[in-house]
This record gives sequence, structure tokens and C-alpha cells, in this order.
Amino acid sequence: MSRALDKCAVRAHPLIGFARAVGFVAMLAAVGPAASRAQSPSSNLDVPTTKLLAIGTFTAQGAPDKWKPLLAAEVRDTVRLYLAGKIDQWYLKQDQSGVVFMMNVTDPKEALELLGRFPFGQAGLMEFQIIPLGPIAPLRVLLTEPAK
Repeated sequence: MSRALDKCAVRAHPLIGFARAVGFVAMLAAVGPAASRAQSPSSNLDVPTTKLLAIGTFTAQGAPDKWKPLLAAEVRDTVRLYLAGKIDQWYLKQDQSGVVFMMNVTDPKEALELLGRFPFGQAGLMEFQIIPLGPIAPLRVLLTEPAK
């Protein structure tokens, strides 16, 4: 039985190392902005925006009696953006206060313009917070060669 445990430990070892590296990178991401600014003022500027997170929330005017008649048109417009490749993933917030889209758009103004054309936006029933996303810059630390 101990041999079986030893084999599991050997198999798990690379995963443990990977988990530790991921934890280290997460720690770097948490402290990275301040630390990387101290080393290089432009290091945060060269992270490209690759996607946008769009968090839609019903406004005070977004009562069910206002949005229910527009729902079918809202869904059709969402499907159109999905089929056009502008929306990658879409979700309903668990508290049902709005939606979340992962968008294949890099310009926040473009995203707001696209989403503002939806019936809920036109009626003032929903507003979006746009969050630009990009690669985790502290991962670059893993690409540097160790000092010899």
C-alpha cells in the first residue's frame, strides 16, 4: 500500500510545483503593480487589452413590467453580437440584477456603443461597467533566466 501512495506522491509532485508557481504568480499579481512600477515605469503599459468584461446592471427604471416586453428583442440582439463574434460568453448574474458578457472587443467605447443599441439600453433600463482585461503581466517573471 505504501508503494501505491509513493506513486501517487510522485505523480502529484509536478502538480504541487505547478500549484506553487500559480500561487506565486497570483501573489505577484496582487503586489505586482507597485513592485513593477518601482522597477520599470512602463511595465504596466505594455499589457494589451485582449477582451472586455461588460457587467450590465438594471437601473432604477429597470422594473420587470418595463423590461419583460423588450426581452425577446434584447435576446435577439445579444445573439446577433454573439454570432458576429463580439460576445464570447454571456451569463445572468445570480441575483438576477443584470448580465455579464465576456467580449471579443478591445475598445471600451465600441463595447458601450454596441451594448447601448440594445433595447434595454435604449430604454434606460440597463447600464454597463466595462473592464478591460489582458494577460497577467507578472507571468513575465517566469520567463527570465535565473542569475548564474
